[in-house]
Amino acid sequence: MLLEVEDDFFNLIAIYSSLEGFKMAYFLNKYLDLKLQRERRDIDFNHGEIEAAYALYAHKDPSCPVIFHLVANKFKGEPKRILSSGSLFAEEEVRPQEVYLVPEYNKVDYFLKVSEEMQQKDFSRLLTKVSQIPQIQAAYAVDTENLKSKQNLIFE
Repeated sequence: MLLEVEDDFFNLIAIYSSLEGFKMAYFLNKYLDLKLQRERRDIDFNHGEIEAAYALYAHKDPSCPVIFHLVANKFKGEPKRILSSGSLFAEEEVRPQEVYLVPEYNKVDYFLKVSEEMQQKDFSRLLTKVSQIPQIQAAYAVDTENLKSKQNLIFE
């Protein structure tokens, strides 16, 4: 029996920035008047040979139905490898590989997910505020209807 997954509607902003996750959360909190906090659990994702953990921050205000999530799109990790006992010196060099939560947007550093439908003018205002943060190189809205990896952004 297949269970139907509820098609969650959300708005999504792609963010380009070289900041680390906690600094990105700090600046979004500062400029957007949010209270993004690191979740106890990251988004764990298996990319074949690499087990990735994407940092997740959330703003949940009981007086407001809108929930904001900030999630990293990139993870750099080493592939799993099987140790062989054949040779003392034949260990190969393993380089960290970068994997993505949303592979079709592999240049994006972070996504800001807005979990409730917003009026278009409110979302545009939010996007403008995000774009004006000096530490952010670029930000734009992502069309979630045509997003191939949409299920990777459903956190609950």
